[in-house]
Amino acid sequence: METILTTTVSPDAEVPICQIGGSGQWLPLGGDWEQSLDKRLRGVLYFAGMIYSFLGVSIVADMFMAAIERLTSVQKCVRVGATKRFRTSPVWNETVANLTLMALGSSAPEIMLSLNDIVKRNFIEGKLGASTIVGSAAFNLFVIIAVCINAIPAGESRQIKETGVYAITAFFSMFAYIWLLFIVAVNGPDEVDWVEGTLTFLYFPILVIVSYYADIGVLTIENIKAKVLPNRHTSDEADEPKTWLERFKVDNAREEVLDEGERARRESEAKAREAARQAKLKERASIGTEQTGRCSRCCPRRQARASEEELEGLGIEEGGDEDNAYLADPSIPLIDDEGEPLRNEYGILTFASHSITIPVENEDIEIPVKVIRKNGTEGKVTCQYRMEQLTAIPGFDYEDDEGELQFRDGVQTAEIDLLILKKKAGERSDRFQLVLEDPTGGAEFNPDFDGGEECQRLTITLINDIPSSTGLISMMDKLCNLDEMRQGTQIWKEQIKEMIYVGGSKDEQDNAGCLAWMNHLIWLPWTSTFALLTPPPAYLGGWVCFVVALGHIAWLTIIVGDLAELFGCVVGIEDNITAISFVALGTSVPDLFASMTAAKQDEYADASIVNVTGSNSVNVFLGIGLPWMLAAFYHKINTGTNFEVTSGDLGFSVIVFSTGATVTLTVIQIRRIKFGGELGGPVDAKAYSSALLILMWLTYIGLSTWKFQNKDASLDQQIMMLGIAAPGIGALILFFAAIRVALKFSKEYIGEGGFWGIFAALIILGLRVLVLVMFQLE
Repeated sequence: METILTTTVSPDAEVPICQIGGSGQWLPLGGDWEQSLDKRLRGVLYFAGMIYSFLGVSIVADMFMAAIERLTSVQKCVRVGATKRFRTSPVWNETVANLTLMALGSSAPEIMLSLNDIVKRNFIEGKLGASTIVGSAAFNLFVIIAVCINAIPAGESRQIKETGVYAITAFFSMFAYIWLLFIVAVNGPDEVDWVEGTLTFLYFPILVIVSYYADIGVLTIENIKAKVLPNRHTSDEADEPKTWLERFKVDNAREEVLDEGERARRESEAKAREAARQAKLKERASIGTEQTGRCSRCCPRRQARASEEELEGLGIEEGGDEDNAYLADPSIPLIDDEGEPLRNEYGILTFASHSITIPVENEDIEIPVKVIRKNGTEGKVTCQYRMEQLTAIPGFDYEDDEGELQFRDGVQTAEIDLLILKKKAGERSDRFQLVLEDPTGGAEFNPDFDGGEECQRLTITLINDIPSSTGLISMMDKLCNLDEMRQGTQIWKEQIKEMIYVGGSKDEQDNAGCLAWMNHLIWLPWTSTFALLTPPPAYLGGWVCFVVALGHIAWLTIIVGDLAELFGCVVGIEDNITAISFVALGTSVPDLFASMTAAKQDEYADASIVNVTGSNSVNVFLGIGLPWMLAAFYHKINTGTNFEVTSGDLGFSVIVFSTGATVTLTVIQIRRIKFGGELGGPVDAKAYSSALLILMWLTYIGLSTWKFQNKDASLDQQIMMLGIAAPGIGALILFFAAIRVALKFSKEYIGEGGFWGIFAALIILGLRVLVLVMFQLE
């Protein structure tokens, strides 16, 4: 029978992947022998293989994200002028990192699958790629946000902090799918030209640039109004004094009559303020117009400039140890830009100097670092301290340490002991930072220090004082940081040891039970492969791990694509349906757990919601824009035609998703207004919001599946199905509400267990009635 069927296939027709003679890129491994096995057995095996492949994707995705976190955590430490002051800032802007590396990390499997789906078919439209992107976006927006809403403890809420960035990513997440619908269904239906493909891809850098300017405060509503409506001032602003002389006249309009004691006290305070001001000017002498503290966006009030008129005649020399004298003296208060002491009765914490230079030879040395409590000593205050590597590597240049620093009532100074490790001849000089954060007891941080009000960063430079006979080691150390390479090798060895033992260590393995051993053996093929072949993020700042992990994701997506097509072919499911359900679900589940953890632990909802809207935009612009652009150029250059795309099924799926996305974003905004946060809130509100989003995801899957199976459905039928979906969701929400009300009522009388027993009995009775009706109809 098999022979008869295969002989009737046209030579030009593509043999299905699950039939004799058919094949994917790598699978089936057994060839025609495997194709001759029972279809039910093959369906089970392919489904199990697909699930097992998703486990591998989740492991390597975690390694990929670890590399990205290492890349984005790099800090840039720059000396300010000729002073001892340093200014530290992240190399990667947080918003840019989230929309580029972080979005790539969370969406890499879908993007690589979509790219491979086009390339392996010689730039002909595939069925997995675009459908997986849209299906993954639906899961992210509906399911992940629903879970995050419900994950917040009762009575708590999480609010989006960067509302400007959220508004931009939310707009682009909607625009991306509307644009997709426009190019495949409206502007030249069923084809994509090179201009449309290129524009789709270029929207990605546009999204990044616009979000960046919104994040740094350039693209704001106030700035836009100022550009559109210039020279518009309120009456209050017009009445305010404009010049220094006008402000002086207002401040000194009425003379006060003071007694001798009050006058003496004020004169004493004025002298102390002047001493602090002179010390501050001395330290800032060489900064000129450089900003101090953090960026002007964070602390605009305290970005003082030392004018040339103020510095004339003071005889100040640039640099020198005396620059930090006012920091080290607890009696000299910290002042603001107007020369007034910063007021805090509990104290303002700061280091005794802006930076430290330590000569290092061939012996370990211990260095005490002094922390000063200024402007107040009331009560007990504490702060946390830790160390952060720059070019110096913990365990090789210094001993890593963290802990709590305490100041009792009235105490003004405390010390932190640093252990500096010996250097070798030829090693370069390095830097690391000692960081203070999380003050308690009402204490604050010095706003003019590196780190500003959020933390205090003391830059420590380790100078190698050992003479070197050759420059080879020094040159190699400058190229690749030999200590970082040693650290990476050490971590790689530990990574392999953890892979071998159950639970990650021999002690854990000795106490492991049967379930732990079974879990270890199931994961072992993946963990051993990636532990051996994936270097840790320590090498070259994470770039080696980034590239290798991306390569692992690429070959894993080839396997996932082949298994998905084999499974769909064997069980008779369209590839599009497999893509929006099984494949999209499998590639997005790791993001679900990561977002749920972030929702619980973070103070704000940005990591949960903004990452979803940003990731959905990037999915279209990279996951669809890049392969479609390449395919459009390929066809334009080789055949002179456009890239052909079937708009009907994809267009309907995009319409359903866009409708649901509009509802979801509206629900999020209503929750912010009503409950003070997009996530969390009252128990009932969480339950109903989550239920609505889950139902919209199920509706999206159901409607898209119906359209894939009814390709010739008319426009009237499609509109009818959309019209049925809305009241259907409403009815299910009412049913859900009835269950919740019945559950609350039953707790007072028959208990929760009794309620669920009755509920299960009713479900069973309903199913029996349904079966009876079906038999009667037949």
